[in-house]
Order: sequence, then structure tokens, then C-alpha cells
Amino acid sequence: MLPFPYPVPYSMLLYLLVGLDLLLLCGGLLFGPLDAAAPGRLPRPLRLVLSVLLVVAALAQWRLAAGTPAAGYAQWILAGMALGFLGDLVMAGLIPVPQRLIGGMLAFGLGHVAYIVAMTVLTTALGLWHGPRHTAVAAVLGLAAVALWARLVRKPGGEPTLNAAALGYSLLMAAMNALAIALALGDARFVPLAAGALLFLTSDLIIGNWNIRGHAWRRVNDAIWLTYNLGQMLIVLSVAAAL
Repeated sequence: MLPFPYPVPYSMLLYLLVGLDLLLLCGGLLFGPLDAAAPGRLPRPLRLVLSVLLVVAALAQWRLAAGTPAAGYAQWILAGMALGFLGDLVMAGLIPVPQRLIGGMLAFGLGHVAYIVAMTVLTTALGLWHGPRHTAVAAVLGLAAVALWARLVRKPGGEPTLNAAALGYSLLMAAMNALAIALALGDARFVPLAAGALLFLTSDLIIGNWNIRGHAWRRVNDAIWLTYNLGQMLIVLSVAAAL
């Protein structure tokens, strides 16, 4: 993944984007305003800037991958990141929807579909399909998703539609993670991709535990954004590994 396989000016641009993202993330976590009524230090404008930086990084790599065997992968990674940013806007309340959590799950779910397509394209291009491995990983991740949903997300006696939507979303996350882990098992270059997918899963579990299960704790939103931002960053940067 690093160093980037691009001409120097474009590699420097990506280093700048990643470095700025990490600087803002760490700075916000350490020095952001601490309000007893807020769920974390990272203010909303800063959170959105973090997502914009990763969208720009995905866009740059899509352009750089044009005409290469990784072009299709880069295209779908960009689509997934853009849909994730749409989900961020919904969750931040900047795009009004009847049910914020359902709207966010829909946007992020479509983003996961884009990531699934990306990983399917890449697995096919690299000849890394392996039936037993993919089946075993998918089975383990599927069972884990149901167990984690039941233990951490599902609210007993809560709104059935929201509980069911969270289960469907969990299974979609499991499918995306299974493909990422299978890729990493087939080619060590994609271990950071699998780590990014697992961080994204962790972020969504915390969101579900907080917003659906009702388990709030100090600085919960910072934990969400730490795992989410780093997870998305590793997924976006996997385009370099694909090249």
C-alpha cells in the first residue's frame, strides 16, 4: 500500500491528504471542545471535513488508476466512499429524512454494496476465488454478525422495523468483511483492506449499540469516528495495493 505506486506529485498529494486527515482526527480528539452534554470532542464540521478528505483521496486514485487493471476496483471504491459521505450527511441531519437511522443505513448499505462489487471485481481479476475459503469465511462472519446484532444492537421490545433493518445491515457488513478477509488470506497485500473493513464493522456496532440498543457512554461518538475514519482510510488506500 505504501509507498504509493504513483508519480511523485500524485503520491505527495495522497500523503498530504492522509497526513491532514490524521492530523485533524488526532487534533480533534485531543483538543476538541469538551462539552459534558456532547458525546465526544470531534465537532460536526470537522467530522465532515475528514470524510471529504477521503472522498478526494478516492477520487484521485480513481483518476490515477484509469487504464490499468485496477480501474474497476478504484471506481467502485470511489462509489462506496461517496455513498459513505452521503450517509455522513444524513446522520449529521444535513439531509432531512423521515427516519435518520434508516436513511443512514440505506446510504451506508449501498456503499457496502459498492465495496462488495469492488472486491468481487478485484478477486476475479487476481484469480483469487477459492470456494472453500470464501464459503468458510462467509459462514463465520455471517454467524458472528447475527450473534453481535443480538448481543449488542437489537433492542428487546424495541421498534421491529429498526431491529430488522439493523439485522439486514449487519449481514451486508458481514458479506463485505468476508470478501475483504478472503482477499487478505489469498494475498497479504490486502491485510490493511481487511483491517479497514473490520474497523468499519466496529464503528457500526458502536453506532447500533448507542442509537438502537440505547447504550450511551462518554465520548462514544469519538470512538465511532476513530474506527470509522481509519477504516474508510484503509479501504480507500487499498487501491494502491491493487495496483
